[in-house]
Amino acid sequence: MDKIPPNIFKVLQNLNELGGSAFVSELEKKDLAHSAIMRSVLWLKENKCVKINESFEKRFVLTDRGLDSLKNGLPERNLLNELKNKKSVKINQLKLKDVGIALAQAKKLGWILIIKKGAEKFVELTKEGENKINENSKEEIVLEAIKNKKDVKDGVTIHNLLSRGLIKKVVKKDFRISVLPKGRELLKKEVVKSVTLLEPKYLKNNAWKKINLRPYNVKAQVKPIYPGKKHIITQVMEYIRKIWIEMGFKEMTGPILDINFWVFDALYQPQDHPARDMQDTLFMKIPEKGKLPEKNLVEGVRKAHETGGNTGSTGWQYKWDSEFAKKCVLRTHTTSLSARTLYQLRKDIKKDNLPAKYFSIGRNFRNETLDWKHLIEFYQTDGIVVDENVNFRKFLFYLKRYFTKLGFPNVRFRPAYFPYTEMSTEIEVLHPTHKKWLELGGAGIFRPEVVKPLLGKDIPVLAWGPGFERILMMSYDFKDIRKLYENNLSDLRKIPLWGAKCLQ
Repeated sequence: MDKIPPNIFKVLQNLNELGGSAFVSELEKKDLAHSAIMRSVLWLKENKCVKINESFEKRFVLTDRGLDSLKNGLPERNLLNELKNKKSVKINQLKLKDVGIALAQAKKLGWILIIKKGAEKFVELTKEGENKINENSKEEIVLEAIKNKKDVKDGVTIHNLLSRGLIKKVVKKDFRISVLPKGRELLKKEVVKSVTLLEPKYLKNNAWKKINLRPYNVKAQVKPIYPGKKHIITQVMEYIRKIWIEMGFKEMTGPILDINFWVFDALYQPQDHPARDMQDTLFMKIPEKGKLPEKNLVEGVRKAHETGGNTGSTGWQYKWDSEFAKKCVLRTHTTSLSARTLYQLRKDIKKDNLPAKYFSIGRNFRNETLDWKHLIEFYQTDGIVVDENVNFRKFLFYLKRYFTKLGFPNVRFRPAYFPYTEMSTEIEVLHPTHKKWLELGGAGIFRPEVVKPLLGKDIPVLAWGPGFERILMMSYDFKDIRKLYENNLSDLRKIPLWGAKCLQ
């Protein structure tokens, strides 16, 4: 190389003036901006002209509370000042801003005693407290030192001040640039101005051939840029919605706050089923009860529960309670929307409204104990296919097709039991990266006890309700499912967009 750009020459020249080695922060005090310095340094590093070493400076600074305490006094210092020349003071007569903190800290340091006399509490100075009236405490000394940017070795006091929120630790990253022999040789080269932007004027009359156009380095390290994007949960919901719509499904929606009837009874779940007890279902105080639907539907559901009605079964053989069916709950699954949709199809029955395919994506609520894999609020996608010509084989096809589009071609089905489906299955998918099987929910064909009261006749109805939060948890290596909803801004910026990349 016979010629070098001006900025590269300036960086080398400045490094030479600073003894051949300097921090970027020192170079910034010269005549170049930070971005120009970093571009030049990266070019010099790639051409083996300089060596770069990362450096981290850790120091403590005062918080706003720390600055206020240094200016107006620590709470315990203000307490000493108020107790000065007084033997004993009632606690409720102290005129301090932070009485609780002052008492706690002063007692911890052995400056005061809290004595109960009858129904009153008094605070008294100890000998140690009297000695500290005219003497700075360790906390005050360290706060003053940190304010003046002095080095502090008292780890115990630093820890105390950190826990009180009076100081905080900051880490500043810098780079030390050292010139190598090849870099010194460049100082002997001719400096020539290079053009970084190919403007229209250079394209006229082939003027670009006569300029020194700096090549673009697409491998150069640059400061990360985080463009605006939707929350990962929203991304996945939109992606799932697109899958179902492409497969010819219509979306069904409905209330989050519902009644027992739609969430459980219409789905042939007995009223004494364990899933209905207070450990799982969130019952409402206000409103406590809602309104049942049309009488003919309620009667059909009642008969299905008590005797099986006209479904061919013997039912659950118990006395069905309409008042219990009115109780308001937060829905425990979006399958309640499937029940509502089936009844709507019956009300709007026409020759051309079947076969029908519907899906939903919605929030559900269960009275779970929060831990790394359980949430009180979670999302689920439900689907139903109403068609006289469908069977279990077609049912498995729909689910396999859905999960393949979602990025999980390996799907398996295990036999399972649900009160409202027969045949029933649990869905599991093999994660492509982690090679682990994920259980995602249940599915099956609705029983006649569900379909006949709702739809009016026994037609095969395929139904499923898998979740997707566990897929996200595994795909993004989250050890705790709650992290999906923490909304930490730093994590949201760095998390990749949902798509093929996160499943590779």
